[in-house]
Amino acid sequence: MYVCLCHGFTDGDVRNAIAGGCRSVSSVYRHLADRPQCGKCVPEVRGLLDQHKGHRGGHCALVAAVAQAENAA
Repeated sequence: MYVCLCHGFTDGDVRNAIAGGCRSVSSVYRHLADRPQCGKCVPEVRGLLDQHKGHRGGHCALVAAVAQAENAA
């Protein structure tokens, strides 16, 4: 699903950024697109970060492993 139409990134892109170490909305934007344009996607990015914080150690470890495997391929 597209999260940001201005920059064209998806929830998968945000999850990969989080798995790669991004821990704040601003770090996700720096990683993916430099900075928000209209800002409508900020709540969705924040929600994905909050999901990560709530699942740290279990699901996120799996997401990080999958992201690393995809990047290595």
